[in-house]
Amino acid sequence: MVVEIVQDKEIWDRFIDESPYGLIFHKWEFLKIVEKYSGYTLYPCGVFRGDILIGVFPLYYKRNMAFKAIFSPPPQSGIPYLGFVMSSEYNGLKQDKKEVFLNQVVDEINDYIELASPNYVSISTVSNFIDIRPFKWNNFEVVPNYNYVIHLDEDLDSIWNGFKKNLRKQLSRPEILDLRLVPSEDMSLFYNLAKQRYEEQGLTYPIYSIEYLEDLFRVYPNHLRLYYLYYGDDLLGSITTQEYKRYILWMGNTRIPDNIFGNEYIIWHLIQKAKEEGYLNFEITGANKKNLCQFKTKFNPTLEICYNVCRKDTLGKLAETTYQKFVRKAG
Repeated sequence: MVVEIVQDKEIWDRFIDESPYGLIFHKWEFLKIVEKYSGYTLYPCGVFRGDILIGVFPLYYKRNMAFKAIFSPPPQSGIPYLGFVMSSEYNGLKQDKKEVFLNQVVDEINDYIELASPNYVSISTVSNFIDIRPFKWNNFEVVPNYNYVIHLDEDLDSIWNGFKKNLRKQLSRPEILDLRLVPSEDMSLFYNLAKQRYEEQGLTYPIYSIEYLEDLFRVYPNHLRLYYLYYGDDLLGSITTQEYKRYILWMGNTRIPDNIFGNEYIIWHLIQKAKEEGYLNFEITGANKKNLCQFKTKFNPTLEICYNVCRKDTLGKLAETTYQKFVRKAG
């Protein structure tokens, strides 16, 4: 096996389309837009066995004086996870072959990363790819993260009946009839509302710019969607989704009175939409904060795991602490 930089957009995107693990975040133009706004250099790595592409691994590199960092995805991109994508062949292998296959891929990528002698490496892997042991064996720290997924292979009545009783009652209240979730292409309102919410908490909004979001949604209008939630004529919030292979609730921002149940409405409305359009999985990202989990579990989801794998030297640890103290905080 050998790692080479993939130069052909068509080869890359065809691989992402065919792999069960590829998402819109892995698509060529998405990665290039991230490169444009992040200031990081994209290395679209491919792992080849002979002439056959068996895995891809988008890495972002940046050097700031003596400090060198590699990310997948880079900070402030808004991407929940990126990391490596294995070929469709991988899932069909027996376990012993899977382990040989995966070990070789990770070893090759690790050797490639080491050529840059980075002070900091951070990789967030796709949801529900559970075998991260080869990274541990290459001296990476491994931290689990969690998401919720609602499987849509049942009919809507069964999905509805799986909801917690008080959720079904909330979604049946008359106030729900005055809620509307409206698709839109106007990103400015979404961006300004989200930025304002972060600033109110003393935080910097962790997205490069409105132009970054506008470019992404312009290039992938069928797979990245924006919706605004109205109660009568009043705007209550917004949500963005990734609609490619699986239906993912992506970035959102709402400020909804407790008695209106707008967040509950958004999720139920989009579950029905995803089911109608043939999606098999509906992902509610983020199951790591106890107070938020209490709300999300009302929908009777399944827990999925993803990982952050990280390696840092002394300079990398110092940079991480500085970022957490000063960069993420507003002012």
